[in-house]
Amino acid sequence: MSTKIQPLIDKLIGKPAAFGMEARVFHAISVITLTGLFFNVFVNYLLNNPLLSRLMLAGFLMISVCYYISRFKGQLNISIVIFNLLSNVLLVGNFCYHSGINGPTLLIFLLSSFINISVAPKKQYIYWIALNLLIVVSLLAYQYNDAANIVYSYRDNLSRYVNHGYSYVAAAVILAVITTYIRNSYHDGKSQVEQKARELKHANITKNKLFSILAHDLRSPLSSIQNYLEILAEYRLDEAERKTLNNDLLKATHNTQQMLSNLLMWTKSQMEGVNANLAVVNLRDVLNTTLQVKKSSADEKGIQLTNNLKNNALVIADPDMLQLTVRNLINNSIKFTHPGGEIEISSNTSSEGECRIIIKDTGIGIPYAIQQEIFSLKVGSTFGTHNEKGVGLGLILCKEFTEMQNGKIWFESAPGWGTTFYLSLKTFRDNTTFKTELQIANNN
Repeated sequence: MSTKIQPLIDKLIGKPAAFGMEARVFHAISVITLTGLFFNVFVNYLLNNPLLSRLMLAGFLMISVCYYISRFKGQLNISIVIFNLLSNVLLVGNFCYHSGINGPTLLIFLLSSFINISVAPKKQYIYWIALNLLIVVSLLAYQYNDAANIVYSYRDNLSRYVNHGYSYVAAAVILAVITTYIRNSYHDGKSQVEQKARELKHANITKNKLFSILAHDLRSPLSSIQNYLEILAEYRLDEAERKTLNNDLLKATHNTQQMLSNLLMWTKSQMEGVNANLAVVNLRDVLNTTLQVKKSSADEKGIQLTNNLKNNALVIADPDMLQLTVRNLINNSIKFTHPGGEIEISSNTSSEGECRIIIKDTGIGIPYAIQQEIFSLKVGSTFGTHNEKGVGLGLILCKEFTEMQNGKIWFESAPGWGTTFYLSLKTFRDNTTFKTELQIANNN
């Protein structure tokens, strides 16, 4: 029901993104007032008061103009000025031709004052309140001194009670609308402030983490490069020593390059936003080059890497994101697996239309203490079995990029027994499935 009513409400009073709270309250008041005046035209006619009925009709037309100027022309301040002037004129007429102090006009004057406080600009509403009080006092004094000029419009007590009850209900509804909007706006604003505070706190944690990486983790390999160049400049090295230093420097440079690549990619995803460009890809074809490069890295460490991906697996994925994700997962497996260990990359397809990429290693596993936070920045820098350095951004990228492709990622691990990562993506079945996945990715 709410999903059907909300579009109508947004059309009548405007969406929060387009109108401020004061404008939406004013539009809501205008709609309710117009509804009340519309019925008042007929109520007063039935109560045998055609003059007041015509006065209500004039008020209906004038407030319709105010509503139109604010809602569709965006001129809230002008509308408020016209609305207040016309409402005061209307209420003066209502007081004089609708029983004066014996009618409901004073209640409506009080409601008018509350409306002024709610929607009028801060610099204006004190003047409107003063005008409201001045008019009320003047009308009371006028009736007190010359009551004969005030038209008593009720035929009998029943019509008087009906009119007072009707006016009270209308005033109560308007008060409820105003206070509800103010309360909701307050709570929405409070929630937004709290959300911004949480985001700011998270941003500060991220900033501190990045500064820590730049100050510590990247300084170490750069120092190694500097030391190596200083040694070359000061000492004569034989071929064996030079080869050892070259290998150490190559490893340090490779690890640093991987860290920088992840760091820059993750920073870009946080600051600029990265969109997944989904396409239908052959799993083995899109990962073939990545696996060949990683096989060479595994061979250098004495680790056997086996490719058991299916040839005919078609998945819906972003090729670049998929390659980066799998590359990071294999890097982790190589990093935390001892020489002589094994890494297997395989895939299978489920009946639910999902393709699982499985990366299983015989490495040292993930300690239970950090498994719950492995996909967050809370995990600090780690060292591999050959002291390979990492900064913990690779798995964060894997999770974010997998979810951007409408996929899922999880793992199973036991310290000392290795780790298995699972990467689940949607398989391509028909164009309808592909269009659905594109729409989901765009909404995310």
